[in-house]
Amino acid sequence: MKHTTILISTLLLVTIVASSDPIESACKQFNRQISIYRPQGVVVNQRVRRNLVGLEMEVYINQEERSNPICDLCANATMSGRRRKLLQINKPHMLVLPGDNFQYTVTKRYRNGPPAQLSCKFRVSGDRMIHSHPAVRHCPENAPRSNVVREINYAAEKRLLEDTINELLTACEAAGTTKMLILLGNYQDIESEKALKRYVIGRLESLLPSVEWDGTVEKVYRSNGRFVFEVKTALMKLKILHLVRGAEAAASIVDYDKQARSTYDRDDYFDEDYDEHESTTGVVEKMLLRN
Repeated sequence: MKHTTILISTLLLVTIVASSDPIESACKQFNRQISIYRPQGVVVNQRVRRNLVGLEMEVYINQEERSNPICDLCANATMSGRRRKLLQINKPHMLVLPGDNFQYTVTKRYRNGPPAQLSCKFRVSGDRMIHSHPAVRHCPENAPRSNVVREINYAAEKRLLEDTINELLTACEAAGTTKMLILLGNYQDIESEKALKRYVIGRLESLLPSVEWDGTVEKVYRSNGRFVFEVKTALMKLKILHLVRGAEAAASIVDYDKQARSTYDRDDYFDEDYDEHESTTGVVEKMLLRN
């Protein structure tokens, strides 16, 4: 009787492990097909094999505690014909930060048979992210100097100097640098985009009243209990960081580009519908996005 009990327990354990491992493996496989860009953007590539005809995806960022989550990305891609093609879902303006909890449900629809659905999640690693604007260095060493004598206009000189610095930041010194800053503390889950921007500007004005924030802040995002805001230029960002240095506001206004990065599991895995050893060039089907 004792041996029978041990045998039954062993069989149950093997069954549980066998049922969970394929799901974990499938999640790792599909994670490999998701590209997350800095400062923003998400692309999902799916190689079409067998009788796959469509791909649907819902993504939720940092919503594991919500009872009624709202998808940050709801999209699908479909194809026609029987030729092997690449299905792609592209959301260029989606903001994902290092440390974010990335949850998604993907549904694969086939020409024959029922659809297959998979729900996964992972913590975003900064090392996993891809810079969407690679460094472009074009700095002439011996730039000609102008010998034209002109009347000094300090306002015009200041604008010219700022434009020149912005060009240098963009072309030479700012590889992977964004125009984004993070506002910490007093997080509120505000749904309205206009109300969110007003709230962030109000807090910034109380922290650093010397800056004309209403004309400085371009965009505002929510992420992982923090507010991320984008200013007009990289030079303006440097000015703000210089102003808060050594002040109390430095604890609340921090550089987006210097935040800590988490660790991401980069184990090798392979998706049966995605062959990474083959060329990824192909016909990209029309993508339908639901906002």
